[in-house]
Amino acid sequence: MLQVVLPALFIAWLARARPTGRSLWLVQALGVGAYLAFGLAVGNAAWTSVYLSGALLIGYVAALVVSFRRTPALWWPIRPGKGLGPIVFIGTHLLLVLLFGPLYVLAFRGYAAPENPVPLVFPLRHGVYHVGQGGNHPLINYHNVSTTQRYALDVTRLNALGLRAAGLYPERLDRYAIFGDTLYSPCSGVVDTARTDLPDLTPPDRDRAHPPGNHVVLNCDGVTVYLAHLMQGSVRVATGDSVAAGTPLGRVGNSGNTTEPHLHLHAERDGAGVPITFGGRFLVRNSLVWSR
Repeated sequence: MLQVVLPALFIAWLARARPTGRSLWLVQALGVGAYLAFGLAVGNAAWTSVYLSGALLIGYVAALVVSFRRTPALWWPIRPGKGLGPIVFIGTHLLLVLLFGPLYVLAFRGYAAPENPVPLVFPLRHGVYHVGQGGNHPLINYHNVSTTQRYALDVTRLNALGLRAAGLYPERLDRYAIFGDTLYSPCSGVVDTARTDLPDLTPPDRDRAHPPGNHVVLNCDGVTVYLAHLMQGSVRVATGDSVAAGTPLGRVGNSGNTTEPHLHLHAERDGAGVPITFGGRFLVRNSLVWSR
């Protein structure tokens, strides 16, 4: 609703609008734009298709052009005797700007990469991957409130329709595009911890007693890297093993405290979360990675 239905209704409203002057057109364009920007930044596009998010943006631009072309070249069309209609119209859209504009700015600030990030190699291959949680603000990354997982990422894979799964919330694990994908080491180092015996759960069941589920923890040049929610029996390394970047570690599963298959990844130094980059990119919610 937040990221598709309401934006689509607002865009249709803008496209059909017949403002009596450019001031009314401008406040409507800003109000709809503020809500759309907030929805696209905060909503998880993999639930509704990344293609649909792009279509909404194109639709907004088209609606701007169509509505502007039919708007008279008057900047202040309100005249005595027009009643409260224009005032209510302007007030409603200014309220959208004042409410969703600052929220979008807060979310957008979370796109900026903090200083001194740790460079890693993206640990998944042969697909288009989507970041569901990521960035430096709670509006786009709920992990951001955690000291240790402040810059954590939750990653899914997209299918041909631009969705993370075949269906809204399927119970079959093989309907999630990322399930079973091979996980590769994002850095060279030593395996600190590895576990592989926990079962893969049926969504949305979760194992709160074992939050990371099957996992691998690596020590890489003073940084501890966590990779969690792996498939039962898939982990190929053991505590004390030395690994190089690109070494196969296991497969993505659905074990631990998670409601659906995905890869959880974060890095720590001395108990504090550290920012991470891949090929110089600081990934945030709705970032896409084309990995070969």
